[in-house]
Amino acid sequence: MTPALLLHLSGPQFWGGPQGGTTRASHPHPTRSGITGLLAAAQGRPRGSDLSDLDHLTHTIRIDRPGQRLLDFHTVGGGHPKHHTVPTAEGGHRGNALVFRDWYLHDAAFTIAVTGPAPLIDDLAAALRNPVFPPHLGRRACRPDTPVLITTTKNPDTALEHLPLHRTAPRTGDTVPVTFLSEHPPTPTTPHTHTINDVSRPGRTFTTRRLWETTRHLPTTRCAGLGTAYLNALTAHRTT
Repeated sequence: MTPALLLHLSGPQFWGGPQGGTTRASHPHPTRSGITGLLAAAQGRPRGSDLSDLDHLTHTIRIDRPGQRLLDFHTVGGGHPKHHTVPTAEGGHRGNALVFRDWYLHDAAFTIAVTGPAPLIDDLAAALRNPVFPPHLGRRACRPDTPVLITTTKNPDTALEHLPLHRTAPRTGDTVPVTFLSEHPPTPTTPHTHTINDVSRPGRTFTTRRLWETTRHLPTTRCAGLGTAYLNALTAHRTT
């Protein structure tokens, strides 16, 4: 059995990647680089630190609620004389404001198993219980609305099957379809379903990784509702 952290990420989120321009979109789920940054921040590692030990971690994501895309925009360099506006590559100034349009995730929730060597998992769990830098979900403005660390476990796959779902139960049916994203194939011959460019490397560059998307039908009794109802169900689950 491999030790793992069980994390829950709920609230406004922005999981960007290598992208440019004034319109920026979030990935539809937490990225590997984003989770790595969250864990490193909890440990108090400064920007530019060696994070190669976190490459040994493996992520499996359960999508409790996929959420919706929400457009936000902000300006940079407006309302100032030209010499105080945004610099250009040629050494001048734009003279007008830059407008950025960002697509955030709204009302999304994810439960994540992060597996790795036991000493590293223990260190990360301690850091998440008393983080040096407060956790955020992709950007500092995106604060989680539930505690990030649920617990640690030695059976992450079973835990993801049984932890309460942060969603309301459907009106009909005994099961609900739930999407899982894993870095390992469910069988050796299963082809991967996604390739995502979200593995951070020095110099703020990225490399790709493969993901396998599967759907599991979980009992509707796993649906714990939203807000305090979910937190109460999670607390009850921990004590059973």
